[in-house]
Amino acid sequence: MNSRNTHDSAPQNPEEEGCQGWGAIDAALQTVYGDQQPAHYGTAIKFRLGGADPLDGISVYRSEQGGPHWHYVTYGFSDLYGDLDDSYDIAPEKPSGYGFEMTFRLARDVDEQEPPAWPLNFLQNMARYVFRTGNVFAPGHWMTANGPIKTGADTLLTEMGFVTDPELAPIHTPYGDLMFLQLVALTSDELREVRRWNVQGALQAMLPYMPLWIVDLARPSLHELPDVQAAIDAGAARDGSKTGVLYNDVLGFTQRKRLLRSPQTVIKLGSLGVRDLKAMLPARLPHGRPLILAGDGSTLELVPAGDSEGGLLDWHSDHELKLSLTPAQMQAWKQAVKGRDGEYTVPGLAGLVWQVKTSMITDDHGKVTGAYVEQ
Repeated sequence: MNSRNTHDSAPQNPEEEGCQGWGAIDAALQTVYGDQQPAHYGTAIKFRLGGADPLDGISVYRSEQGGPHWHYVTYGFSDLYGDLDDSYDIAPEKPSGYGFEMTFRLARDVDEQEPPAWPLNFLQNMARYVFRTGNVFAPGHWMTANGPIKTGADTLLTEMGFVTDPELAPIHTPYGDLMFLQLVALTSDELREVRRWNVQGALQAMLPYMPLWIVDLARPSLHELPDVQAAIDAGAARDGSKTGVLYNDVLGFTQRKRLLRSPQTVIKLGSLGVRDLKAMLPARLPHGRPLILAGDGSTLELVPAGDSEGGLLDWHSDHELKLSLTPAQMQAWKQAVKGRDGEYTVPGLAGLVWQVKTSMITDDHGKVTGAYVEQ
């Protein structure tokens, strides 16, 4: 990261013409932190001038709310200087830049005087992803970090969810509107629960154990706490899931010929795919929503069917298969197919064989660290 700890990298007078986007963010933070002077980390060489870091700066405040923590706030996802778009004077309700700035709350040790540097690099990496792909985050989105949220750390936090910052309301700037989007670190178990329902509902259920959604690298997973599990179970049953696509390491289809009988369709999938389907099918199909399993160049689309229309196969290509399931067939599938090596048939789904292979678990370097087998 090409940045330095300095207040000089921020505009000296952010209210002056050409810096009013920056000034609007400062004003929003002043309503929370008053006259506190944050540690500010500015970019030495601007991204637009060839620098490596997309964000112009990140400010870090000390907060005691919800427990001692550092509150990181970015400058650069939004239009800071009025030079990204000249239409704001015509359409004042348009988003400012990407329409958000990102925040991150990290638990602070009692004797810690300076904010850790790793979240600065982490937030710049998030900005690189947005700037290079154009994919914009919003409340309710989730994403995997493909490893520990802090590289090399001994932590269970490997996933991310996004919610509006609980202390910073959306604001209007002279260059458009923006929200403050807080990045919350999750465990892989918690993300599975999040996907069964939705990010904002699940995080609300976890809030009593994670005040202000402060990130604590040492915390355990919350997914098995009885009240958290009950809230997510109830929400998933009531609202269904917003997650429409799952990814698996193993997926494929073959036709198996049989003497004097019609061929069987063999659906090969990994044990992790079985686990995820068992969790997600009840949160999608009963609510009239399809669920897609993708991986290894193939896609399996599972769609809800009426009580007498299930079990219909529709081949779009050798690598794309659609299968309709009635509620009874879905329950039978959950009972019959196991997340461990073997071949399984399901009552009511004649001509189908489910061939399950053990999924390997790897670290962020691709090294195999274990395997998932349903107990």
